[in-house]
Amino acid sequence: MLELKDIKLAYGSAQILNGVDLSVERGDVVSIIGPSGTGKTTLLKCINYLAKPASGTISFDQIKMDYQRPDKTAVQAIRLRTAMVFQQFNVFKNMTVLQNVMDPLVVVQRKSKEEAKEIALHEIERVGLTSRCNHYPSQLSGGQLQRTGIARALAVRPDVILFDEPTSSLDPELVGEVLKVIKDVTSSGITSLLVTHEMQFAKSISNRIVFMDRGVVAADGSPAEIFDSPSSPRLAQFLNSEYSFQ
Repeated sequence: MLELKDIKLAYGSAQILNGVDLSVERGDVVSIIGPSGTGKTTLLKCINYLAKPASGTISFDQIKMDYQRPDKTAVQAIRLRTAMVFQQFNVFKNMTVLQNVMDPLVVVQRKSKEEAKEIALHEIERVGLTSRCNHYPSQLSGGQLQRTGIARALAVRPDVILFDEPTSSLDPELVGEVLKVIKDVTSSGITSLLVTHEMQFAKSISNRIVFMDRGVVAADGSPAEIFDSPSSPRLAQFLNSEYSFQ
């Protein structure tokens, strides 16, 4: 369904991605783990061209693009088929929960307000925020803000949903409510890529784990292969440090 080949990206003199290869099958739930600063979020953003690689290629079903010669039509087509849940929620502060979820349906997909509202209310209910649908972001907890972001992503009916460390900005007591929603989403069959430091959660929901280190995919396998039989001392060291921290 989705294939990235030899993705390279630098910010100034700092090489962030050093030739990343990644393929994703339809229905996969892929958790991307690894130390901070190794390019996990950047790789996720390359998929919908929020980050712009210097080289490499992307294939998304029949859509193909060389990053050295980006094509606006291909970029737009990929963006219409993906949705991203950000670390910092990225909700509009002057809009209610309902308005935030409706916005991309009306502005991007050109749906009528009546149809957009019906879809938005369904997704708001799905993430457990019906009683908050007319609240503004200033009236919500961090967990509720992130659930709003998830509802907004789901509302556009993406083929792939990208979760960028969705619990990293939350107080510890709010993490569980967001992880529950993500688990419900991924169990529905939607293709998902998740950058996370929640090791146990990644192990429980994913059919594949990708370990990134120093800007490359250093290991790729099933949860059992990655967590129970790490293939390298570096992977074992990372897992030991993450589990001891948790």
